[in-house]
Amino acid sequence: MVTVRYKKLKSGKFSAYLDIYTKNGSGKGKRNYEFLSIQVDKDYSEKGTRITEADKDKLKLIQSIRNKREDQLNFSQHGYKAPESINYKLLDYLDECLEHKYNYKLECLTIHLNKFLTNKNVVFNDVDEVLLQRFQNYLLKEVSQNTACAYMSVFRQYFNKLKIRGIVQKSPFETFKIVEEEYMERTTLTMEEVRSLAKCIPANGNSQVRQAFLFACFTGLRFSDIKKLSYDEISGGEIVFRPAKTPRKIVRIPLVKDALQIIDEVEKHEINRKVFWDLPSSQVVNFYLKFWALEVGLKKNLHFHAARHTFATIGLTFGIDIYTMKELLGHSKLEMTQIYAKIVDEKKKAEMLKFPQLVHETIVNSPEGEAGEKE
Repeated sequence: MVTVRYKKLKSGKFSAYLDIYTKNGSGKGKRNYEFLSIQVDKDYSEKGTRITEADKDKLKLIQSIRNKREDQLNFSQHGYKAPESINYKLLDYLDECLEHKYNYKLECLTIHLNKFLTNKNVVFNDVDEVLLQRFQNYLLKEVSQNTACAYMSVFRQYFNKLKIRGIVQKSPFETFKIVEEEYMERTTLTMEEVRSLAKCIPANGNSQVRQAFLFACFTGLRFSDIKKLSYDEISGGEIVFRPAKTPRKIVRIPLVKDALQIIDEVEKHEINRKVFWDLPSSQVVNFYLKFWALEVGLKKNLHFHAARHTFATIGLTFGIDIYTMKELLGHSKLEMTQIYAKIVDEKKKAEMLKFPQLVHETIVNSPEGEAGEKE
């Protein structure tokens, strides 16, 4: 028998829990309690107790859990079986998913949810279209549209898993519309443009801004990885490191001559083992990069991540195969690397349009009325 009971809390709320009573083969009874981490306004143990509007959905969830536990007991073939402990708090669930398998976007999602939610005890049933819309509006003020789309897509992925497992009956994402991804052209540089930047010492920013950007053009490192790169990760002419975005993955990048020369040129700190130990924040770096582009006469939206795009497109252009590039960039899926392959293909098509055409000479008719031969 499974009975829903309520325990009064100091806050005046009531915490719902299940009173589970079973008998074993010898007829001996056993009682077990399962707290659901769901708080309501009243003790609804007495039939006929008026349900508040705020508690209606919570009581449906409580009853659903109670029915599931009852079914587990009825179909058990070996007497009493302790119910699986499920945490119905949204933030706790996402933290558990993160501990089970690291996901960079999921981690970012939980960080933003913690900032957004004033009530940290939000349960699954509290997640409706209104909450999703408010959270999405919050994200659009904090991050770019594409990043907001990525975080909401991860939110949908992990919430829908609850429905698959039968923990929730319905997902609000079935009808909620996630903001669409906005197409953004990736800024890439040609080798000639990289050389132009290398020849110019920018008037704004310290020397490491220039050195770090050029180093990223020859290694494909993200700003987060450049920022934490240490001499301990450089050995035998290559970088061996765990990306900040995917720390479970080990990436190896052989260093070309230009990259090694940059490392030699960077002023070493007396104590700090980081290579680029004097870099400001990414926002400040991007600010300086735009001034650098103006000095060179480069009419492109220069930002630090453009160096990673440049590494990929130049590498593929000069013959690095896409599978090797996937490993160098630390991509988990080939589809991510194929984006750069498409950029290279489009560039090739554009360049082929410049190919000179054969000049067709005007055909002059002979006196006899027949077409004359071309010289």
